[in-house]
Amino acid sequence: MSSPAVPDLASQGDAAASSQKIARAAAVLAALQTVLFLVPMAVLGQAIGWPASLRLPATEILPLIAGQANAVLIGYGAYLTVSLALIPLAFAMRAWLATRGVVGWHSDAAAFIGAGAGLFKTLGIVRWLSVMPMLAAEYISADQPARQVIELSYRTINAYAGAVGELLGVQLLSGIWLVVVGFALRQAEKSWLGLGGIVLGAMFVATALRVAFPVAALIQSAAVPLALVWFIGLAVMLWRDGRI
Repeated sequence: MSSPAVPDLASQGDAAASSQKIARAAAVLAALQTVLFLVPMAVLGQAIGWPASLRLPATEILPLIAGQANAVLIGYGAYLTVSLALIPLAFAMRAWLATRGVVGWHSDAAAFIGAGAGLFKTLGIVRWLSVMPMLAAEYISADQPARQVIELSYRTINAYAGAVGELLGVQLLSGIWLVVVGFALRQAEKSWLGLGGIVLGAMFVATALRVAFPVAALIQSAAVPLALVWFIGLAVMLWRDGRI
């Protein structure tokens, strides 16, 4: 009579093991959002004064890029990895939330919004690994008329790719994802992390208003370091959950 309970116990054990694997995978991906982001902060910050250099005119930033080509590749290569890691993290969070009983359209939407944020961020960053180094190399050896053409090309590409990567990826979609995940975390009884995600997400979305209100850009200077701390907190929580 006791034999039917054996498969049940086995299936429960398999489910627990699967839940732990999901939690640990999500923890690693969350930690990467902070750990790898420190690479461009250190490397690009030292080499070209990033992220302030994003606002420099072409006449100043192109010689910097040409003179620090390896640092640019390393720094933006790490940043590209951060952005790509957000895509599986979005779906890993969806899977982890499901193990906590949080399911529904909002959880599904959050996964695709987070993946979209990672994709748009990636599209914005690629320019620093392909087009911009090429323009910088040509700028150094070009005469004045050619330099004017290169400067126009830089401004055009930077305006478009910057809007895709920063406005859509970093600010709008990442902000919306953080808000939705924040609410989902509160449903999963992770109240403080959830509240932090909601506040951070609102800050990133508010930063997008810089298009109409330039002063809104100041919010991002506070939102970015707070987000790095939040992702570490998320990683620790998930890793502990994966040990239970």
